[in-house]
Amino acid sequence: MKLTIIPSDGAVYENGVCYSNLTWAGTPIDVHALQWLNEAGWIEFNDGKQNQEIDSLPDWANNAMAAWTVANTPKPPSPPTVEENKATASQKLYETDWTTIPDVSDSTKSNPYLTNVSEFLTYRNTVRQYAINPIAGNIDWPTIPTSVWAPVSKLD
Repeated sequence: MKLTIIPSDGAVYENGVCYSNLTWAGTPIDVHALQWLNEAGWIEFNDGKQNQEIDSLPDWANNAMAAWTVANTPKPPSPPTVEENKATASQKLYETDWTTIPDVSDSTKSNPYLTNVSEFLTYRNTVRQYAINPIAGNIDWPTIPTSVWAPVSKLD
């Protein structure tokens, strides 16, 4: 692991990934930076003292790494807003509008014809409720039905 800690900037660089303006406890006031590579490193001082070789990280460096870990942890996504859920519902309805065309399920006008139009009607009714009365938060959206088509049999 390659690690650089610069307390005055609140900066922690771990393997090239940097977060700054971090806060952590315990860093001595005379420390300018800590440099670490794999199993050893050194502490640089801002008061003229010679660098100090180290073979283990001091507690304050572990605190800095903990702050870096918190900053590097992905935040869970925010739940969808009312507006976002309404837009999703509208899009889902738009994508299935074709199922409402009467000819699609009429065997006298369409070959092949959609045989499970009632499943689409149920799906669209559920989704439409969210378009009309949208709510914020995660919605367990219904699964869009798979189109089932049947050919019109012709008698010769």
